[in-house]
Amino acid sequence: MARLRILLLVLAAAAAFPACVKQSPLAGLTVDEIRTTGLAKMDAGEPAKAREYFEALVGNSRADAAEAEYLVGMTYYRQKLYDEAYVHFGQVIDRYPASEWCDDAQLMKGEAKLAGVLPLDKDQVAVDEALDDFTALLDEYESSTLVGQARDGVARCRDLKARKLSAVGSFYAKTGKYKAAAIYFDVLAAEYPEFPGLADALFRAGECYEHLGEKETATARYRAVVTRYPASPLATPAAAKLSALTP
Repeated sequence: MARLRILLLVLAAAAAFPACVKQSPLAGLTVDEIRTTGLAKMDAGEPAKAREYFEALVGNSRADAAEAEYLVGMTYYRQKLYDEAYVHFGQVIDRYPASEWCDDAQLMKGEAKLAGVLPLDKDQVAVDEALDDFTALLDEYESSTLVGQARDGVARCRDLKARKLSAVGSFYAKTGKYKAAAIYFDVLAAEYPEFPGLADALFRAGECYEHLGEKETATARYRAVVTRYPASPLATPAAAKLSALTP
């Protein structure tokens, strides 16, 4: 009897204060309405609010759960919460491997890793992981319309890695550690032939080898500047160096 009286009191309180009982803004909406509203929130620059709608679709059997998971990732990406975005893009691929959204998610995994990385960031792990993600899209989704964007991602990663090598080599050269500097410049020249600053790297490698007394190797680096980059501003000083080193 006591339990019945308590139940009646609870029901009476709820009836007396209906404003205290919050109703979900998604209640009564169809799957299409939830999706459309979420996209509208995204377009309005409200990714956190949009996420509530997309998350409601992830477990809905009538919705495209893979798309919903991808859109959840995009809300985090828009907020520059890149680690969270990366997780959700990965879940699209892991949970829905046959989905048409997998190549989109693979691309955005790379973008999420690359976003926020400083050009000369000391930690290049994120750049390496982004490179792996862009390369995975090229390897696993050859017919994707996103192949061009993935190639661009690969190029951006390689440019960051090349700039890092150049910066480290320059640092060692300035501090008189010529052997270490020469190694970095040589690796740069060997592994990143597309790098726009390669003439400079070769010239500076030649200078390092001169300091080390390795005239033959220095000559080879200067000759490479002259023959490969004749239009470079460094071609003339490289030719002068060659004349001085070769009797």
